Amino acid sequence: MVVREHWINTNMNKLVIYPGRFHPFHKGHKSSYDFLAKEYGGDNVYVATSNAQAPLTSPFSFEEKKQMMALTGVPEDKVVQVKNPYRSEELTGTVTDPENTALIYGLSEKDVGRFTFTKKDGSKGYMQPYPKDEAQLKPMTEHAYIVLTPTVKFKVQGKDSESASQVRAAYTKADEKTRKKILTDLYGTFANDVKEIWDNKMGIVEELSQMMTTLKESRDPLDRNMRKVELALEMERTVKQIEEADLEGHYVQGERIVPAGGQGSWTAEGLKENIVAQMSKFVNMLRQQNYQGAYEELFSNNSFQSKLEALTLLDQKKLPRR
Repeated sequence: MVVREHWINTNMNKLVIYPGRFHPFHKGHKSSYDFLAKEYGGDNVYVATSNAQAPLTSPFSFEEKKQMMALTGVPEDKVVQVKNPYRSEELTGTVTDPENTALIYGLSEKDVGRFTFTKKDGSKGYMQPYPKDEAQLKPMTEHAYIVLTPTVKFKVQGKDSESASQVRAAYTKADEKTRKKILTDLYGTFANDVKEIWDNKMGIVEELSQMMTTLKESRDPLDRNMRKVELALEMERTVKQIEEADLEGHYVQGERIVPAGGQGSWTAEGLKENIVAQMSKFVNMLRQQNYQGAYEELFSNNSFQSKLEALTLLDQKKLPRR
C-alpha cells in the first residue's frame, strides 16, 4: 500500500474518515488531516474519535481532544464523536446516497493492521486498499477503502516523538517549564486551557500509579485504594473492547442492529424493509433482463449479504450485544 499523491477524478461522492484514539491529538495528526483534506477536499473529511476514557491509557474526553484539535487548526465542525472510531456508524449512517458514495478511511501505517482485506473463505472483505485506478471505486454499499496517510515526524524535547504513552510519561515527570515546552512541541503553540487539561489528567495517572505500587507491596484486600485501582483497570478493559471492534462483525447496540461493514444502525423493522427494497430492485433488474446488474446486486453486493446475515443472527439470538 502506498501513500496517494494525486487528486481523485471521479463523480462519486466521498466520505473520508480519519479515525483514532488521539490520547493526545497533536500536530502530527493534524498533518494527516491536512493531507486528507488536500487529497479529497476539506468538505469531505471528518476526524472521528470517541469519548471512551480510561485513566492510564485513554485519559482525555472527547471535548478535551476537541480542544487540542482546535489548537492545531482542525475546524470544529469536522470533529465528530463516535462510539468506535474504526466503525464510525454515527457518520456512515447519515449518508443519504450510499450507492453513489465512496467510503474512505485515512489510517497510519500502525493502524492498518486493524483490518483484513480478505474473508476467511478467501473472498474480498468489505475493507479494501484504495485502488490505483479511481474508476474501480465501488460505493460504500459494497466496499470501504483504506488510504495510508504519511507519517510526519516531529520532536518533543529535542527527540523524535515515538509514542503517546512516552509523551504522557514524560509530561508526568516534568517540571512546569518543561511541561510548557512539551505542549508547545506537540501543538506548535501554547495554551493555558490545554495545559490545565494535561495537568489534571496526568495528575490522576500519577496518583493511580502510586496507588498500584503501594498495593503491590501491601497486598491488603481491605485497602480503600484497592477499589479505585480495580475500577481504573475495568475502564481500561472496556475501552480496549471498544477499540478492538472492527468493521467485520455484526452486533446489537441498545435496540438497534449494526451490520458489519459500516452499514449504519437499524431497527429490526427498518433493516427488514431495506432488505425488501433491495430484493425489489433485484427483481426489477431480472424483469428488465439486466442479468449482469441482478448478478452483482445479489452476489457482489456485500451490503445486502451483511444486512441479511445480521437479521438472520438476530432471529437465531446469536447476535452479540455491546
